[in-house]
Amino acid sequence: MQQGAETMDKKTFISPFSYNQHSWNLNWKRIASNEKYDRPYETQSEKEQRALEAIASVGVIGGLQLRRLFNLDKQRIKRMEARHLIVRHEIKTKDKIIPIYTIGKSGANKIMPKFIGNYWVEYDTEDVLNRMAFFQLCTLFDGVKINPSPSPFIASLKINGNDFYVYATRRNMNDLMMFLKWKPFSERIIIVTEELNYLRPLKPFINSDKMKVRAITDEAIKEGTPMFYRIYEDKENSIINWVSE
Repeated sequence: MQQGAETMDKKTFISPFSYNQHSWNLNWKRIASNEKYDRPYETQSEKEQRALEAIASVGVIGGLQLRRLFNLDKQRIKRMEARHLIVRHEIKTKDKIIPIYTIGKSGANKIMPKFIGNYWVEYDTEDVLNRMAFFQLCTLFDGVKINPSPSPFIASLKINGNDFYVYATRRNMNDLMMFLKWKPFSERIIIVTEELNYLRPLKPFINSDKMKVRAITDEAIKEGTPMFYRIYEDKENSIINWVSE
């Protein structure tokens, strides 16, 4: 029997990437436009190359995610920073400092056609949290391939030969609603959200017969459970709801 997912959420769970439940302070490091490097450092391993391609596709990654997803230890990450492959920044709560990384000028070599210095300052706190939530989703899959995608999607994932365009939200979804209103989109979509209740405004924009949209919560990701929800439309009773698969 299908059940409305909105009635199943555990209200006691607070996402570590919650925008509303934590007080965040985002500190970006700025690189001087005239900063010179002795030589264009390059990657020294396939792991480094994969990590840089993922960061270039998404924009920013958490330090722990960088270590776990790409099997990079702390010393390797420090060496990548020293070689200007990545740039370290910080996002803080009142009791925790989280290192986050963007791609550096040398790291962009051979990956990004045109490197825009300090591109990361365009991201606000919510943007960063959404990207960290995206990388948490990646931890559910083995050998997932991360590719760039058009806005408002954060990136796409290739899983079992299929492309999934990933959108993450801490609550505000105006950009996705505008996108779906004006641009027909038939590709597979995964939405990462703190709570399924936040997705209610999306219902009028999702055609359950034509669109392949799945949602997953921060809680399910944290528990390591790939529990996805889809839109179910009960046309007889005029009910549209998110239901677990």
